[in-house]
Amino acid sequence: MSKKAVRRLYNQFQPTKYKLKISPDRESMRFSGRVTLYGKKVGRPSQRITLHQSGLTITSCTIVKHDRKTDTDIEIERINQHRRYDEVRLHTDQILYPGYYTIELTFHGTITKAMNGMYPCSFTHDGENKQLIATQFESHHAREVFPCVDEPEAKATFDLTLTTPQGETVLANTPVKKQTTSKTTTTTTFETTPVMSTYLLAFAYGELDYIEAKTKDGVKVRTYATPDNVGFTEFALDVAVKCLEFYNDYFGIDYPLVKCDMIALPDFASGAMENWGLITYREQTLLVDPQNTSLSNKQYVAMVVAHELAHQWFGNLVTMRWWTDLWLNEGFASWIEYMAVDHLFPEWQMWTQFTVDEQQPAFRLDALEYTHPIEVEVKQPDEIRTIFDTISYNKGASVIRMLHQFLGSDNFRDGLRHYLEMHAYGNTDTVDLWDALGSISGKPVKKFMQSWTSQPGFPVVRANVDQDREVSLKQERFYLNPQHTPEAPTTWPIPLLTSDPQIPDKMVDATLSFKLKDSHHLKLNSGQSGFYRTAYNSSHLERLGAEIQSGHLEPNDRLGIISDLFETAKAGQTDTADALEFLRHVHHEDNYAVWDIISGALGNIRLVMNDEQLREAMKPYTRELVSIELERLGWEKQDQDTHFDRLLRPIILGMAASADEPWVVDRCQELFSKLTQPGSSGTYNEIDPDMRGVVFGTVARLGDTKEFEKIMKLHDESTLSEERVTLAAALTGFEKPKLISNALSHITSDKVRLQDVIYWIAYSFMNRHAREQTWQWLQKNWSWLEKHIGTDLSFHRMPIYVARVHSDSSFIPEYKKFFEARMTPALERSYKQGLEVLQWQSAWKTRDLKEIRNFFIQLNQSK
Repeated sequence: MSKKAVRRLYNQFQPTKYKLKISPDRESMRFSGRVTLYGKKVGRPSQRITLHQSGLTITSCTIVKHDRKTDTDIEIERINQHRRYDEVRLHTDQILYPGYYTIELTFHGTITKAMNGMYPCSFTHDGENKQLIATQFESHHAREVFPCVDEPEAKATFDLTLTTPQGETVLANTPVKKQTTSKTTTTTTFETTPVMSTYLLAFAYGELDYIEAKTKDGVKVRTYATPDNVGFTEFALDVAVKCLEFYNDYFGIDYPLVKCDMIALPDFASGAMENWGLITYREQTLLVDPQNTSLSNKQYVAMVVAHELAHQWFGNLVTMRWWTDLWLNEGFASWIEYMAVDHLFPEWQMWTQFTVDEQQPAFRLDALEYTHPIEVEVKQPDEIRTIFDTISYNKGASVIRMLHQFLGSDNFRDGLRHYLEMHAYGNTDTVDLWDALGSISGKPVKKFMQSWTSQPGFPVVRANVDQDREVSLKQERFYLNPQHTPEAPTTWPIPLLTSDPQIPDKMVDATLSFKLKDSHHLKLNSGQSGFYRTAYNSSHLERLGAEIQSGHLEPNDRLGIISDLFETAKAGQTDTADALEFLRHVHHEDNYAVWDIISGALGNIRLVMNDEQLREAMKPYTRELVSIELERLGWEKQDQDTHFDRLLRPIILGMAASADEPWVVDRCQELFSKLTQPGSSGTYNEIDPDMRGVVFGTVARLGDTKEFEKIMKLHDESTLSEERVTLAAALTGFEKPKLISNALSHITSDKVRLQDVIYWIAYSFMNRHAREQTWQWLQKNWSWLEKHIGTDLSFHRMPIYVARVHSDSSFIPEYKKFFEARMTPALERSYKQGLEVLQWQSAWKTRDLKEIRNFFIQLNQSK
């Protein structure tokens, strides 16, 4: 049974301080604790105080009422624990009037394997199996460790005391205040935290080492990891120090704590978590091994570190009032991480990558009818994890970028400073940010942004540019699914973003017309910072193609035109064959970001059309398409390589390998045949980390049992998180049913960490030979998945992983039958989105498969 909408407990009791003592026991996987909660009862008089708890057993409780002259003990009539509501209700004999109270509870609970609440992290050191104990409280898992008011608005200070095994490192949000030891245990009391939300409290203990640096303002920054991995945190430490200094300057407020610890956990469900002063990371997002980490993952480490450190101000210092405004935290941090990393590494061209990595994924999800607004009402906790998604992160970041462009960099920065100063240590709604930015800039921020955050979807601007220099624009909501038509016209205030002074700055109505002296070079949304797609009439599109071919358009504009063209083709608004024909203009393209879009477009055609004849027909086309860049880049790194060249090489080689380019396939198989095991005699290092995905993926696609067993051995012996994921992609890429079955059976074994389960499932679904077996395995093992990763943020996306690899409408009844029988609030949105994906992909395949197949066949015959 689904849970009902929750009551906001903060409206009944408002904590100001917690004194929390916890004693975990690693052997029994249990913990006990005592919490003393100081706070204020508000609202109507009653005979009850309600707190959050989940999975705890409350063993005792006392309540003291504080009057001006006396303290009064309140008799507890009974304690009711309500699993359905995640509550403990403390009933009293007498009326509790508004005022100040102290509540003390003792309790015990379970250290779970689900990677939320308090949980173990396993690793091996010196041949011994060991465990760290760590916490993950966002979004609503603090209640699994202690009774509290577990809502973002319920900010308080925390005095934490932990009793842990002697000799182990113990960490929390703040520095150690004092420690006492016995023969077997250490009791650590930490300094009082700042006023903060429960989801930001964190602690960890176990066998950990660290390296340390300081910012120029004296903040102590440490990176912690298991002993064998701590040396790989140097890059992240350097990035962290520089990011803290950058944010101090940008926000105009110094980092509020005296220390900033970052810890790489062997088991972690998400990428990282911004706990104030103790940021936790998946190993893959903090460790950089110079011999084994790919350039793309090294860049990812920098981005995640910048993201989490931005939260120390935007999210921790100033926090959303309720989860409806989660996007304020995540969208903003997802935007400013690019600014910070661009400041540190300008040669990385981060704003070009932003368009590919943030804006384009947001477009794809927001093109569905069952998307959601950036500001989405959250009625109860199980819905919270459904909005930790592409809309809150990627679309949120995209509209922030658009607003930054609209206001100008100085106005935006000064408005943010004003916002943080006004609301430090407090809570806000989205409108508070608009008010601060508007008051500083003098521009109508609230009016401009309301449509972008309060209504779902985004516009497509249809631009008709005729030979007489007349331009007519029409905006409407863009849908990928041709079955969907808007019930009522929807408009947005669209920044047209051109350099032509004859063109209005914004389009606010459904249509707009104007005349230009020269319309031949018109390109809307210059730089692609506006969150909308553009569809041009065919003659003007050809003019823009000529602009691309002659090198007159910047990379963001080139990739924007190509992406918009292919996405409108998927929706049936243009012809896919015309989009493919347009790629003749990019034969000399050398930009990584543009190639990322091209590669994705062709890959999506192969995936959705799912036709063997088409696949074979695409191979000669692909080999020719990549031929110039393949010759320029080659296999080996070159001294003149740019950052983008190094990111592009695996894309080009991967496309060539998938198209059976002989020398690339031969090189992959040769390197693999020489491979023994990670790090042995340096042989593993002969495969460049950037190329390992191409090598293992190609060998798997063409391999048999011998190759499978070798890759499986590499996976099971690997200690590097990134490497295990790369090898998992290969293990799920074989064609033979028995090898597919072997890979799937591995998922529920102790060889695959729970944090990696979702990779195995997603990769296996992407293998067209494994699709049906994976679907059957998923249905059979649903209970196991629900038990072990059911609270993981990725679990609720399972319907989308299933839907995105199916494009036949005949699968829809089967999809509905399975998921509707297992529906929960956490799955509902993903299920409906998956259904839409099935519908539009089926429509696209039915409409365009024959035309696309003929395009490639005729192209091959003409050569």
